[in-house]
Amino acid sequence: MRQRLEFWLAWVIIRVIGGLPRPLARRAAVSLAWTVYFLHLRLRRVGMRNLAMAFPDKSRGEHARVLRGVFRSLGRQLAELCRFPKYTLDNVDEVVLYDGFENYERAHVRGKGVLFLTAHLGGWELSAFAHSLHGHPLKVVMRPLDNPYLDRLLRRYRTMHGNATVDKDEFVRGLLSAMKAGDTVGILMDTNMTPPQGVFVDFFGIPACTASGLAKIALRTDAAVVPTFTIWDQALGK
Repeated sequence: MRQRLEFWLAWVIIRVIGGLPRPLARRAAVSLAWTVYFLHLRLRRVGMRNLAMAFPDKSRGEHARVLRGVFRSLGRQLAELCRFPKYTLDNVDEVVLYDGFENYERAHVRGKGVLFLTAHLGGWELSAFAHSLHGHPLKVVMRPLDNPYLDRLLRRYRTMHGNATVDKDEFVRGLLSAMKAGDTVGILMDTNMTPPQGVFVDFFGIPACTASGLAKIALRTDAAVVPTFTIWDQALGK
């Protein structure tokens, strides 16, 4: 029952925000993100603790400013996700601009597959979506959501224009198959792992276990690795 209620609440939010003009959709989604920021004390504490570990020389006020920026970014991302059905090849360039597309083209023509190395940074959901709208669908490695109803909803939005998903449980087999077919796969690398799926490296001076699968697949298949990120551009309002 709880999972169904969560789904219907999310569906209503998506429909309402998605039906608004883009500026209003952003304001509504950012307001919702602020509400979560102020009400979800435990989540706020985790963010502040992580920032204190990463930036010990900064003040608590600076940590709070950075954390508020993270929630504002999540709100903007929610607004764009809700508006996915409204974006087409004719208007998506009003939202996402390519910079360095030639790097992908050179990698793709090799025919050995392309691994997009990205992270939960900026508007990461827009990356694969815009890429597919431009006629370059890709596979996205993702962990299924705990709520199966929300998981199906999110997958439907992510795959509107030809994209496909690869479950983390099928990571190695799915990537090897994709590289053999010359496909493109997007991988969000900034997630905590456990050995042997990852290796410990210094992250802001603190040992953190990061995924090593992308490097292993690239070495095994000779696939090209292309770092790609979708960042908010304040000057362009994107």
